[in-house]
This record gives sequence, structure tokens and C-alpha cells, in this order.
Amino acid sequence: MRAGADLSKALTSIKAGTAPGRYSDGMSNAVAIATRAKGHPMHKSPIADLAVYLDGSPSDEVAIDYAETIASAFGAHLECMLANHIHITGVPAGPGSDMLVAELFKVGKDTGDAAEQKLRQRLDRVAVPYGLRRADGSFGHLSAAAERLAGTTDLFVLVQQSGKHALSGQLVEAILFNARAAALVVPPEPKRSFAAPETVVVGWRDSPECAHAVAAALPFLKQAKLVVLASVVEDGATEQRHLEPMADMARHLDRHGVTVETRELPNWRHPADALMKEAESLAADLIVVGAYGHSRLREMLLGGVTRELLSRCDVPLLLSR
Repeated sequence: MRAGADLSKALTSIKAGTAPGRYSDGMSNAVAIATRAKGHPMHKSPIADLAVYLDGSPSDEVAIDYAETIASAFGAHLECMLANHIHITGVPAGPGSDMLVAELFKVGKDTGDAAEQKLRQRLDRVAVPYGLRRADGSFGHLSAAAERLAGTTDLFVLVQQSGKHALSGQLVEAILFNARAAALVVPPEPKRSFAAPETVVVGWRDSPECAHAVAAALPFLKQAKLVVLASVVEDGATEQRHLEPMADMARHLDRHGVTVETRELPNWRHPADALMKEAESLAADLIVVGAYGHSRLREMLLGGVTRELLSRCDVPLLLSR
């Protein structure tokens, strides 16, 4: 069967809520798609679906738990992606290299099969509609698959990864800069049980990135009991020029029915520390920030403050470019 016809069949199965379908666009990027027959009535919630990045590690439980909490709050669908890394680079060319690559891929695929079976058993216990797709291949293929999924869902949920993780920066950059989607990054060891955010800290800057992040977070802000627009004053520098735009944003959110306060956080050398301290003092459930970066060799790389928050923030973090 041709790939296009196979994809059409898979999508038909999803729409009808029938047996799983499968789409494959090549050995290094096979995607398995499954869905539950729960039905999808016309959706009026501001968040209709969330993508969830899973990799077969223990942190998957955190991602599923938080994503299910958010999906339940908005009546949303979970679209889960199992990213199965298959390490086949660095194989020297020569006699037998093709057989070695094939064997490495088989071992990786078997590992993915086991992880997928375990994930299906876990997802059968969630209380919201879900789909499960799988991508096999290199970090580049996994990042590209995540980027495509991010472009067709309202929010992309993933667990905070160590800076030593080979995919950590590449994955977030693909979602934020390439797909231009919003990412919701969850700490791997949350300090308390997950719940829909009631107190939210917005790291305010007079910038398009911040405005886009506020827009992406608006469904959460409207449900929260308190939203704090926090402007960080770095090294005692005056931020007076940002006060009027911040007041404008506060008025905008108030018109949406958001309970909002504005605060200046003075004398901080590191804005990430200021925002995390403010979130701690308020027992905030969510931090919202614009994702900043700089260009190098035609690629967008995460800026310092964004990278610090991604690596050290101990509450869920919503970012948008």
C-alpha cells in the first residue's frame, strides 16, 4: 500500500474511532497512530488538544500526569508522541556495515515496541481521550517529528530535561522557533501534586515574545485566581519605560476577566532568579515567559534567561516565541 493511502487509512481510523492505523514514511521515521473510541464532539474550549512528548523513561509518568490534569480542566484531547531514539550514527563504512545498521535498528525497534506496549497500558488509565503515535530514529528525526506535531496542536507538553541530555535544547528550539508553538515544560520532580494553575507569574517585558506568551497562556490566566505581571529591574536600572506597556497589558487582561496585579522586582542581576523567587513566594503554579534567542549559522539558539529557566525552574513553565 502506498504511504499516502496508508496515511489516509490511519486518519480514517482515527476519525471513526476504530482499530489502530499505521503510517510509515521511511525506516528512520515510522509513526504509529492509535486512538480510543471515545468520540470527539464539537469543541468550544480554548484548548482543544495537547501534544505530549514521551521517551519511554520514568519521566513519562510526570508528563502524562500533568497533561491529563490540564486536558481534564479544558476538556481537551491528548496526542501523545513516543520518541524512540535509535542510535545508528558512527557506523564505519565497509563490509558488513549495512548488516550492522540493520541489526542496530532492529534492536532499537524492539526497545520501542516494549516501551510502546507499556505506554498503552498506562494511557488506558487516563480519563480523557488520547491518541498515541511513535517516531523511531535519530535525534534529528525525533525533533522534526515533534516539530510537526507541535504545529497541529494547541500546546506542547514535555518534561524538563538536563542540559546534558543530547536532545534537550534541540527539541525546545524546534518547537519554539521552527514550529512557533507554545511549550509547557514540566519539572521532573514537582514539589506538589499537579492541579490547574490558580496563581500565575508572568515574566513581563515589553516585547513581541512576551505578548505572544501571554496570548498563548490566556486560557490559563482566565481560569486562575491571581495573575502577577512581574517586571524584573536588572542591576538597579530604571524600567520606567516598561511601566506604561505593562499597565496596558494589565488593562487588556482585566477586560478578559483576569484578576491581575503588576509588580516590579528590583535589584536582580539574574532575571531568572527573580522570577523563580517571586513564584516561590506566591506559591505559584505556573510561570509564563516569552522565549528569547539569537541567531547563529541560520539557526535560532535559546537565550541565557530562557535556558536558565528551562534548566532550573521547579514549577511548570509556559513559553512562546
